[in-house]
Amino acid sequence: MQIKNGLDDCACCSSNGSDTHRRFVKREFGQWERISFSPEAGHILFILEGEIKIEDAKDTYVRGINQMILLGYNHEYRIKALTKGIMLVLSFTTHYHVCVNINAERVWRTMKTVTYRFNTLEMVPPMLDFAKSVMFYLDHKIYCDYLQESKAVEIFIVYRFFYTSEELAHFFYPVLYKDLSFDTLVRTNYEKVKTVQELADLCGYSLSRFKKIFVRHFGISPYQWIQQQKISKIKASLLDKTVPIKSIAYEFGFVDQSHLNTFCKKYLNATPLQIRNSSEVQNPSKD
Repeated sequence: MQIKNGLDDCACCSSNGSDTHRRFVKREFGQWERISFSPEAGHILFILEGEIKIEDAKDTYVRGINQMILLGYNHEYRIKALTKGIMLVLSFTTHYHVCVNINAERVWRTMKTVTYRFNTLEMVPPMLDFAKSVMFYLDHKIYCDYLQESKAVEIFIVYRFFYTSEELAHFFYPVLYKDLSFDTLVRTNYEKVKTVQELADLCGYSLSRFKKIFVRHFGISPYQWIQQQKISKIKASLLDKTVPIKSIAYEFGFVDQSHLNTFCKKYLNATPLQIRNSSEVQNPSKD
């Protein structure tokens, strides 16, 4: 199929192949070829053609067409192609969520009951269709970051609706076990502290180590993330008309309402009263 550049702006776009946090690439391999991946990232391999042999510290595994393989962070794998073939690879250097309704603590409790073993998943028809759709864009040299981002979200929708929770717990264990432990630590403790140093201490990390893990997990600095949580909670409180604005200012540590007013104008582009009244516009009376 011929690509028609209706808007010929991609060549100079800053989002054309620059994002490295999560990225799909096509990987072709020849028979007996050694295949390597960076241990600094996690990788999901979608075998579309061919067969590969994987060795880890415990055993050797042979996997082939229409199977998915997860390589965890900081794990050593030795991979060799037994035949020539093609795979789609999703590499990711930050943990990410795609649904706000997925509760990290609930998932973490489930993960703690799982005994890890090297595990692969069969590509069910919707996943196979997904992989082929990504390959279509890559084959036509379309590397847009916006497309990559949307596909990184789409894949987890496929996982959520077409695989069981048990299948996903075993498959994602190498990356989720540590990530969800860290996620739960942060979300349980961040409201108890005033500084990033205090949060690092409470979670049991040195400050430098904490910042490094935090950025890999959340994609932003601890300070930025804590600010985002604070902004979100303040907005939610302001939209609840049963809570006086004065009480909200006190609850979130502002000296008085004028300081809350300054904060809201800076981060929410509106005064507390404007935010509160905006709920009437968003939810008009049905009478």
